[in-house]
Parts: sequence; C-alpha cells; structure tokens
Amino acid sequence: MAKSKVSGAAQGVHKRNWFYYMIYPYVKLFFFKFYGKVEYHGRENIPRNEPVIFAPNHQMALMDALILLYSAPQDIVFLARADIFNNRVLAFFLNSMKMLPVFRQRDGASELGKNVDIFDISVDVLHNRHYMCIMPEGNHGHQRRLRTIVKGIFRIAFKAQEEYGNKPFVKILPVGLDVGHYIKQNQPLLIQYGKPIELSEYWDQFEENNARGINALKARLREEMLPLMINIDSDEFYETIMELKAIFNANMREIMGITGKKLIDKFTADKELISRIDMLIEKDPEPVRELAVKVDRYVSGVKEQGIRDWVVRRRGYSMGHSLWRYLSLILSFPFFLAGFIPNAIPYLLPAYLVRNVKDLQFHSSLKSGLGFLFLFPVFYVLETLAFGLISGFPWWAWIAFLLVLLPMGKVALVWYLRLKKTLRGAWFRRQIRRRKPEAVQLVELRKEIIGETSTLLS
Repeated sequence: MAKSKVSGAAQGVHKRNWFYYMIYPYVKLFFFKFYGKVEYHGRENIPRNEPVIFAPNHQMALMDALILLYSAPQDIVFLARADIFNNRVLAFFLNSMKMLPVFRQRDGASELGKNVDIFDISVDVLHNRHYMCIMPEGNHGHQRRLRTIVKGIFRIAFKAQEEYGNKPFVKILPVGLDVGHYIKQNQPLLIQYGKPIELSEYWDQFEENNARGINALKARLREEMLPLMINIDSDEFYETIMELKAIFNANMREIMGITGKKLIDKFTADKELISRIDMLIEKDPEPVRELAVKVDRYVSGVKEQGIRDWVVRRRGYSMGHSLWRYLSLILSFPFFLAGFIPNAIPYLLPAYLVRNVKDLQFHSSLKSGLGFLFLFPVFYVLETLAFGLISGFPWWAWIAFLLVLLPMGKVALVWYLRLKKTLRGAWFRRQIRRRKPEAVQLVELRKEIIGETSTLLS
C-alpha cells in the first residue's frame, strides 16, 4: 500500500518509535495510580504473539484504551475517533501511541471512504501478529449496559483472515471493564479477559454470505461479553438496580454463600442480583416497582444528609471507633502534609479544569492525562530541583526525594478520604444517639429495603 494521504493513517503504526519508548514506561508507572484496588482475571486467555483484536465494553473514553494497553502482555494498536487527528501535533502524538483514526457517519459521508486506508493498515497490523483494540460498540456511554455492536470490528477481522480462510489466525478477545465510579479517583477497577473467539470458525459462513457470517460472529461476541460486564437492560428500573448493587451486595454474597470480599466476588453477586431482578420484572414488575419507590426515597435521604450508604449500614462509627480514627489521623497528619503540599496542584488543578466538560465519561481521561502526562512530571522536576538546591544534599538524596513524591501523594489522598469517612461516620452516630428523625428513618428504611429485597430474590 502506498503512503496514505489520510491524516493520522500511519503505516508501521504497530512499531515502537523513539517517542513511544520514552513515554510508555513513564505513563505505565503512573497510570494505575489513578485507581484504587485493581484486579485482573483471565489474563491466561490472552494469546501471545498472535493477531488478536481486543473487544472491551466502552464507558470511559480514553481510559478504557489505556487500561488495556497497560494490562496486556504486548503493545496494542487502537482505533480512535478521527476528529481528534485533525491537529498535526496531536496526530503525531496519537500515532506515536499506536492509535489510528476511524471515520464515522457523523464525520460526513465523504469521509467514510478514508476508512479503506485505515482498514488496510489495520490488516497489516494483524498480519504482523500484533494486538489491536477496537471498541465494538463504536462509542462510549454512561449506562452500564452493552450497547449495539457495530460491524467495523468484524470487517477488519474478516479482511485480515481472508488470506488464511478457515485455518486459525485472527482471534477476537472479549473484555469486561468495571470501575466503581467513572469520574472519581482511587476507585476499584476490575478487568476480565474472556476466551478468544477463532474467526476461522465463521469463515465458511462468511464466505457463503457476508452479512450472515458477520451477524453470527456479532451474536457470539455479544454472548461472550455479557458475563464479563455489568449489564442492566431495564430502562424503568435502571437507577433502582444501580442503587441496589451498593445497598444489597453484602446480603447477596451471603445468600450465594460467597465469603470473599474481592472485586470479583462483589461482581459475581451483582450479576446474580441483576439476573434475579430481571426475572422478577419479566414475571411481575409491580413488586419491583413498589421496592423502587422505597429505594428512591432512601437514596434521596442519603444525599440530603450528605452521607453514603455504608454510613447508614454501619449506623456511623461508635465513640470508641471514632476516637481511634481521630487519633490515627492526628498522628499521621505530618505524613498527609508531606504528601499534600507537593501534590496539591497536580491533583486538584485537573479536577478544576474539567469541571465544565459536559461529557462526564471524559473526566477521568482528562484528569489523568492532564495530571500524569503533564502536571505531575513538571511539578515533580521543579520541586526536586528546589529541594536539591535549597538543601545542598548529594544527588542520591535528590533521586530519593523524587521517588517518594508520588507515593506520598497517594498517602495524602487516602488520609483525606479517611478523614471524610470519619467525620461523616461520627456525625451520623451522634444523629442516631439523639434520635434525629431523618437519621432514624434512614436506618429503618434501609432495613425495609433489605428485608423486601431478600424476600423478592429468594
């Protein structure tokens, strides 16, 4: 293929260049610091040195791609929306990070023809036995459900398989991503890799009838992705189910006999909860509708009190527990201060800058990009220089200072979150002791919700 005139269509995109070598280790070191607890499952399912197309659910814009990039055993080439490649400097950066543009209907009918070059490059990537990632839903969405799967991923896959026919070659790997909260930092992240789907199994069907082969593979991919992700189909009860996931998870685990508290254990309980509620809705939605009224009232009350469900579940913190937490916070305050001062601007400024971005799914991508790619390195270098020049310490002390800046920032963040939990927990227990109606009613209402949900689900 001759050199393409399409902006961002870089031949040899799968090969590492000097920029990639320079930035990859740095970003990988910092990226997962954005999250709290991270769990991987099924990484043994990822074929090595074979042409694999990763197919994850897509809910967090650029973060989904980065999660795969830094959890897979090899580099990955990504397809991304074409409009972000319009700027030459940005196009160079994206190509250097192994990204290619893909044109959508909204880009204009005249632009869709450019996908021919992109598909040719993608086929070349797979023929070089390199990994690719194509978001099968085509765009991101805020609801936790699998949206319509588009055909682009299959067109590329079958085109790359053409040379091999019904012999094994290209594989599509379903991936499930589940994060506690799309926007907030320090959230739990669960990554699950499914079993690879051999494209050769569908080749004869595709050759006989292209549309039928693609539809069969699409149905298979959907079937393989659903167990790996949270999928709430109901529109009417979507918010109710989302809230019950948090309220009833511990009880669901108890019903199922799950004793662990890992992310995968909580995920398994959530999947069972959703499955049982779906069956109830199909059979008779009225009891679920009545429960939804109480859940909505409870959630509104929790928000009005400025607390979270765990506070009501625990009825806050006892006096002894609160005193212990306050004491630990006072004793560890110097560590908080040492981490907060050098990290305050890199942590807080991105959150301030993205507050007006309407698409909430972009917030985590922008915050991590602004923070980890730009602000953190700039401030860390400047602070290290200032420390070294003012202190007069030898070079190894400069390096030691630089290395502790990020972990100390994490310490400061954890300290702050602990302070917030302690204040709300102690406050709510006081409300309970004083028999404040709002607090007592929330506790009673939560009991009713747990009782009714247990009866319904069993």
